Amino acid sequence: MYRYFLIFIISTALFLSGCSTDSGKTTVGFINTLTGRYSDMGQDSMKGVLLALSDSGLEDKISLDIQDDTGTPQGGASALSRLSDKGVKYIIGPGLSNVAKSTVPLLKSRGMYMFSPTVSTSELAGINDNFVRIIPYNSKDQAMRITGYIVRELGVKETVIIYDTRNSSYSTDIVRNITASFMMRGCSVRDIRAFNPESGESMQKLIEEDKANPPDMYYIVGSPLDTALIIWQIRKAGYASKIAIRAWAAGNEFMKFGGDAVNGVYLFDFYIDKYSESYKEFSKKYKAMFNEEPSWMSVHGYESGYILFNALGSIKSGTPFCEAVRESAKTITLLKGLTLDNYCDASLPLSAFIIRNGKVERIGSAE
Repeated sequence: MYRYFLIFIISTALFLSGCSTDSGKTTVGFINTLTGRYSDMGQDSMKGVLLALSDSGLEDKISLDIQDDTGTPQGGASALSRLSDKGVKYIIGPGLSNVAKSTVPLLKSRGMYMFSPTVSTSELAGINDNFVRIIPYNSKDQAMRITGYIVRELGVKETVIIYDTRNSSYSTDIVRNITASFMMRGCSVRDIRAFNPESGESMQKLIEEDKANPPDMYYIVGSPLDTALIIWQIRKAGYASKIAIRAWAAGNEFMKFGGDAVNGVYLFDFYIDKYSESYKEFSKKYKAMFNEEPSWMSVHGYESGYILFNALGSIKSGTPFCEAVRESAKTITLLKGLTLDNYCDASLPLSAFIIRNGKVERIGSAE
């Protein structure tokens, strides 16, 4: 409860500063999911952005106007309209692919630009649409690298894919690409099972039919809470199946709700060197400000904010948005190896991880 109260206080304070009449400040919007089932991603991203603004030394020149999109396309479009009415041109967000799908097509007509920390749908790739992101989109090549590691290193021959339909712009292209690449590698996809967390259906039913013959692996595409609940059911049933999850799930909430059940779970993500001096300094400041460990969403929020805040001067001087952001991205220190192409779609090195004792440990490259 304290955490949600803290977020409310921070959001309210920054919303008021974002409405300031101080003409010397540039207002940057922040749109993300701050309430509801998927709010962990939005809250962690927001905290990263807040720390980035503090570290940038530009607090006297930049105000934030924070908007909750409620995790819905309608909420995202409404949040964008509110910022547009205030004359806000630059936005950090959103967090969910379904929300981005509804807001990105509106940007050009309104002269607005968005920089997302976590949206990875392939539907918005390769388009000159005023939309930039710091996370790579869900490509066929990425799926081939992931399944290559799973089949080669983990010996998986048969899998069941379970995915959340609510954030369908994110999950469906993952399921399509992962399914095709598993099959190309000679791995059987026994079944693809969809669920909607708002349906009230028992998570236990998703694995019930496997009782007599559990698959080699479950590949789960879902939010932190839902993924943790499904894993608990797999462990409770006593299945020896390996489990792989998407980065979407691997936040602080996943560790909190998953507990011991998530030990041994595999994850494929973009490498963040937590032993580097720059990460240690970031983590120290983050914990001092928010009294908790940063998640990967916090890192992506921080780097997105830092890049955009430091690019604004160049943008105002006439440098095209994507070009200015691409140049500013060269200065970041946490997401090593980040590159942005001509459409400002991101590329990052992919690694394999395993969860041990509540910590995510890198076990190899998935390149």
